[in-house]
Amino acid sequence: MRFNTLLTVALASTASAVKILMAGDSTMAQSSTNIQGWGTPFAQYMNLSVTNLARGGRSARSYTREGLFIALLSQVSAGDYVIIEFGHNDGGSPSTSDRAPTAGTGNETTTVTLSDGTVEVVQTFVTYERNMVKAVLAKGGIPVLASQTPNGDAWNTEKTKISTPPRFVGYAELAAEDEGVAYVDHWNWVAVAYEDLGYDNVYPKLFPNDHTHTSPEGADIVARAFVNGLRCVGHPLANSLTAAGKAIPKVCS
Repeated sequence: MRFNTLLTVALASTASAVKILMAGDSTMAQSSTNIQGWGTPFAQYMNLSVTNLARGGRSARSYTREGLFIALLSQVSAGDYVIIEFGHNDGGSPSTSDRAPTAGTGNETTTVTLSDGTVEVVQTFVTYERNMVKAVLAKGGIPVLASQTPNGDAWNTEKTKISTPPRFVGYAELAAEDEGVAYVDHWNWVAVAYEDLGYDNVYPKLFPNDHTHTSPEGADIVARAFVNGLRCVGHPLANSLTAAGKAIPKVCS
């Protein structure tokens, strides 16, 4: 199977050669304010080099259109892992937003004209993620598709459970299934962590500015949840944890 073959390549490579690259939005990206994306603390839990190329305000569509994913690909070598996580900025209609994908899960498209006059053929979220996966595979890299994380206020009425995830969580899983690559349900593992902490210890405590962007403390919780997810699904990256990563309690549900 293609996925297993590429995993074998990565595991056979030396730890110093293999690296992790990350594509996503502000919930993953490095920040210099009172908020932080989870990709920054995630690096301390991995024995591999981590290059965080997430960019605030981007969707799967705009990250592609602006050439950010092409720039990431230029840094991918055979055996490298590429973590791809979008969804927070992907809602809306392509006719009114330059970040929104076309509705649907297949090859549907919508042709729009951007404010600068550029004509763009807009694809579905699933197609954008599948295209990213295909491009990483073509470089000999190993894609890891992940679902978006919950907002701080994404709780049920009783504030006891994280609410039903948005459609992009399922779309990310579908893209992973279509391409036969690894999927980490980051939404689920963060939900497990938040529910363990309880509503009052999550929101607004870990979200100083709004319901989307975490504080450094919150980012660390989200990063630890991703590590927990890697371990729970038995992903090979769980074999490359630092001592701090190995110390994260494994909580699977």
